[in-house]
Amino acid sequence: MKQLIALVLTAGMTVACASQKAPAEMALKGLEQAVTAATPEIEMFAADRMTGLTDAVGAAKKKLEGGDYAGVVADVQTVTAQLSAAAQAAAAKKADLTTEWATFAALPAMVGQVTAKLTELTGLRRLPAGMTKTTVDDARASLDKVNALWSEASGAFEKGDLMAAVARARDIKPMVDALMSSLGVATAAAAR
Repeated sequence: MKQLIALVLTAGMTVACASQKAPAEMALKGLEQAVTAATPEIEMFAADRMTGLTDAVGAAKKKLEGGDYAGVVADVQTVTAQLSAAAQAAAAKKADLTTEWATFAALPAMVGQVTAKLTELTGLRRLPAGMTKTTVDDARASLDKVNALWSEASGAFEKGDLMAAVARARDIKPMVDALMSSLGVATAAAAR
């Protein structure tokens, strides 16, 4: 990615020195390649910046078609800076989401504790004081939902969809905390 941006800048400088059609075309082509290479990450993590980039590339193409080679050079340099900023924003968002995902690492262990507690309660002849069969049944239903959501979150993470994975994990965390609380499970292993 950085190599493509450097290529675009080099091509842009070449165009600045000689206002000709061929160097302007080369600079624009380099820019388009850099935008294409960066698009997946930017669309996923900084989508709000993508429209501005594509619009700016389109404007540079129109200038090239109109013979405004100096305008193409100026646009390529401007859009390269925008592309760099968008790529940095996307990388920062991805890093933030990756860090947040790591904070949910204890959720499977917490779910395991809840599962063990439900198994223990199911084996008892008499439930502890303050605990009813309805409480246990509701906890079991909630645990099933938690397991389904965690499966979705893990699947999204494995596919590289950090946004969906973290969103699901954010939904799961309070559910697991509520289960632990309602079943009297110690929260020492709680995530976050």
